[in-house]
Amino acid sequence: MRPAPVATVAVFLDLLREARAPMAAGELKRRLGALGVERAEAAAAWRRAQRVLRRVARYDPDTRTYEWAALAPAQALEELLRSDLDGAERTALAQTVRTALAERDDLEQRLRQAYRSTWQAGGERQTRTRAESARALARVAMEVEELAAAGAAAWVMVERVRTLVRMCDLEPIGRAGEETGYDGARHVAVGGPARAGARVSVIRPGYLWRDGDDEVLLDRAQVAPV
Repeated sequence: MRPAPVATVAVFLDLLREARAPMAAGELKRRLGALGVERAEAAAAWRRAQRVLRRVARYDPDTRTYEWAALAPAQALEELLRSDLDGAERTALAQTVRTALAERDDLEQRLRQAYRSTWQAGGERQTRTRAESARALARVAMEVEELAAAGAAAWVMVERVRTLVRMCDLEPIGRAGEETGYDGARHVAVGGPARAGARVSVIRPGYLWRDGDDEVLLDRAQVAPV
């Protein structure tokens, strides 16, 4: 029994899709024969499908070959609205639209899943970062309170705090009371502007944070002219 025209068009389209390369009519009929279709029926099937394939596949008149190239969904939808299409053409175009819709739904689902995963991972990272920062600050507060209760000198507490912050990859910019040359990138002049290199005294140190090779300025040191 001869294959129905609609089924035949679908088979030829599948052959072109799987080949991923241009094929002439003879090769398409040969492959149809390999599927169990007799030679005469394959030839008749080709005559029925040829007109449809020229519209829904890429046809090269110079080489007389066909290549899989599905219409864009919007173009396929426009073709479906025509009134002069036969059943085979309508089925082929409808399949293009159905495939596009399925791909769109799959892409939307994957994007939603990726967004949820990214949001969840970002939230977890943010929570861990905040917890680590709070823990580091808590250690400093605990050490200072313990040292103060023990009657430690101020310089002892300062040195202990500096040790703790270095463990968090923090680096102080200057020490309170020391003199240095003014650097606008790392210093804030208190009481008026200062020229580059001018002698200044550190009132309150600033801090840098080093993350591997990266250096982040957290706060500039406050300085005053000497």
